[in-house]
Amino acid sequence: MPAVTEVVVAGGADIYYRDRYWNDLPRVVEYLNERATGAPHPGWMHHLLAIRGEPFERALVLNSGNGWVERELIRLGVVHSAVGVEHQPALVEQARSEAEAAGLPATYVQLDTNTGAFPDGPYDLVVNHAAGHHIAYLDRVFRRVAELLPPNGILASWDYVGPHRNQYPAALWEAAWYVNRQLPERFRSQMVYDDVADMIAGDPSEAVHSELLLGVINRYFEVFHHRDLGGPIGYLLLTHNAALLDAAEDEAAELVEQILAADTALVEADPSMNLFAYVLGRPRKSVLEDAAQLSRWTAEEDERELRAAANGGRYYQPTLIAELTAALRRAESALASGTEPTAPTRNRRREARPSLLRALRRVAGAKLGGAGAQPG
Repeated sequence: MPAVTEVVVAGGADIYYRDRYWNDLPRVVEYLNERATGAPHPGWMHHLLAIRGEPFERALVLNSGNGWVERELIRLGVVHSAVGVEHQPALVEQARSEAEAAGLPATYVQLDTNTGAFPDGPYDLVVNHAAGHHIAYLDRVFRRVAELLPPNGILASWDYVGPHRNQYPAALWEAAWYVNRQLPERFRSQMVYDDVADMIAGDPSEAVHSELLLGVINRYFEVFHHRDLGGPIGYLLLTHNAALLDAAEDEAAELVEQILAADTALVEADPSMNLFAYVLGRPRKSVLEDAAQLSRWTAEEDERELRAAANGGRYYQPTLIAELTAALRRAESALASGTEPTAPTRNRRREARPSLLRALRRVAGAKLGGAGAQPG
């Protein structure tokens, strides 16, 4: 087993359940279900059972959190029993307590998914539900999953697969900004671009290698069902947007539909803008027999993590929007203190590609200007 550098994870369990997201809205859940399975109801768990044709015997659930995923899988008859692995002791205890109270056959083991040894199988299902984007050692973990599953076993993955640490490219950010400006002012998102330093300090595991997740899954699994779930407009404008999340349905419904229509249009115009994916696959056992290739992948991963550890947890250079946001914050701080900015703000702007804006202008209800326009 390859040596790994120390993996830092979030310090408290509450960090994973304190925020509000776009899928808190029932309409968004329908939207995601339809993109994932072709119908707004039921969801991916029923879809998984339908594909299998019969219940799974035993599931391993990665980074199981408070245990709601495996409890629901058991209640719906998708799986007979489940094992959850989770790093946070408080979440392990919560999940264990709720499973016991409900009389459900779910057991839990506290371990760091990056470095710990998974409980022995057999398993015929492994579930990654919003867990993989918190894993630093993706190759190591999904290789082990492929080893654990039998040839006809299934990996089910529903996860964020967008840019590393939410460092969105300029074209995506501006496309979302255009749509945001068409909303009534009180329903607009604040669109705060995440600061990498803040993310490293608060939860260094958040979206640590989300941009690599699909590639690693395809490396070790024969994917037979892959659906892009969208998110470049919907996730950015609805997540943390209390005004829309709390609005009465008759007041928010039309705006939510406008946002989701723009979301669909952008992903269809440029699939690289997609942020979430639902994937089902069976293990590629032949890949596990190529010792030389496995050693190369291990070396690449170890070297990447060592470089980042020596660089304060940073993997990449800042994006354009990150640099502009940092410059703006410096300027605001200087104005507040009455001093000169420590570094000049760069006078540069990169617009979304005209083809993306044309796609968004076709959305019913959108009132988008051409490239370079400044909507009010």
